[in-house]
Amino acid sequence: MGLRLLRTGIASIVSSCLLTAPTPAAEPFLLGYQRPDGAITVLLHGDVVDPYFAAKALISADAAHADVRSAALKWIEWLMPRQNADGTFDRFCERNGNIASCAHADADDSALALWIELLTRYSPSPKMPPNWQSSLDKSTTYLARLYDPKTGVYQISSTLHVALLMDNVEVHDAMRTLSAYRARIGDARGAGKWRSQADRLSSAIVKVFWSSGKYEPSTQHLADQSFYPTAVAQIFPILSDIGVPGHTSAAFYGTWMKQNCQAWLDLPAHDYPWGLVALASQKFGDKAAVSCWHAHSAPFRHGAHWNVLEEALFTSFEAQLSDPLAPAQCCMPFSA
Repeated sequence: MGLRLLRTGIASIVSSCLLTAPTPAAEPFLLGYQRPDGAITVLLHGDVVDPYFAAKALISADAAHADVRSAALKWIEWLMPRQNADGTFDRFCERNGNIASCAHADADDSALALWIELLTRYSPSPKMPPNWQSSLDKSTTYLARLYDPKTGVYQISSTLHVALLMDNVEVHDAMRTLSAYRARIGDARGAGKWRSQADRLSSAIVKVFWSSGKYEPSTQHLADQSFYPTAVAQIFPILSDIGVPGHTSAAFYGTWMKQNCQAWLDLPAHDYPWGLVALASQKFGDKAAVSCWHAHSAPFRHGAHWNVLEEALFTSFEAQLSDPLAPAQCCMPFSA
């Protein structure tokens, strides 16, 4: 899974406030992360460019109501010529002023899914340019090779026959975006095809990953039951409108927050702050949780546990903030 890098991969490669009506950001989006040529680094002024993290940051900021079109188009223009012939992606490192491939993507299924979503979200109207369409076709073709017909979910790569919850949620999002794109250009049949695939994958995700009242992060047993991946995993499906057996998504979110809020807000002091949880808070109208996350994370911005995804969400929320909350108002019971 792409976010597995938060705990391992980066180290091996790399040597507040309530929501109101959005207002323009005070500085360019992803300042210090997106270079003039369009490349987006994982860390502030960093030397590693990871297609997964760049796309996840852009898509998440879009979901948080930030205007990322300009940044997304520059990123697509930079990465498209660097896509491998089979449709997959590499990670890139800067050495002596030049950026070159230095490792393969952490997970093919998630990297492809996010690229597909970017292309279909930001394609110029009314028709996708030929080079975009060629890239999209290569990506969907390779992604189809990762489908496991026995389980109905997608595996990490052609050599890693393990399925991850977060990756499959991202594939589900890509399919929904593809359906919306086909509908937008007047292709009702294509829209229906991708919508049906998304619905089937949603059902398979629940069947494969839901167990004993919670979602499992992986089809492979994980000895690590810490906040990430176990607790965070519960948030991914409800962000993607995938059902929670026996619960409404909003009620499930409220229960999760009641059990995990303080541990989540305390994360930035020793781990990544997981702004994706705050994105779920925004989705369910929990303005206090978004405000508290922003306030708790601010002192650790650009620190050892901060990357472009956290930055994209932090600045997206900051552009919508008004008066800060007192600490005592954090982790109050939430009701939808």
